[in-house]
Amino acid sequence: MERCREVVLDSSVVVKWFSQEPKSVEALELMESHLQGSAGLVASEILFCEVGNALRYKREYSTEKLKRALSDLLHLHMKVAHTTEDLLLRTAEVACDGEVTIYDALPVAIAERRKTICITADEETQYKKLRAKGYPIQLL
Repeated sequence: MERCREVVLDSSVVVKWFSQEPKSVEALELMESHLQGSAGLVASEILFCEVGNALRYKREYSTEKLKRALSDLLHLHMKVAHTTEDLLLRTAEVACDGEVTIYDALPVAIAERRKTICITADEETQYKKLRAKGYPIQLL
């Protein structure tokens, strides 16, 4: 049996599952591959809050729609990378070196540790800066 490919997702990709945005179709294809078992998706512990916060400020999201989206997200059963001191310290190094936020550095540090890639839809403030430094990041 072929081993499924594992990737770490940035919240910018996951938000696209719940709203019509450029590249939503590509993002949904990642979710579908997870549901079919051909790709394993990994999320940081904070991804759920980041996605919830992004959706909370979308005009079309009522309280009920937000709650439903968050419930659906949890029921996807993605692997969750728990924050350890070692991971958090590496995240700080990536953030400082790449001149990005801790939030943007965390999924990349997780990808490094898991020897895979982080997929992001954040081209300007995350992808370009971290890719230029050789970090394991790919644009959606």
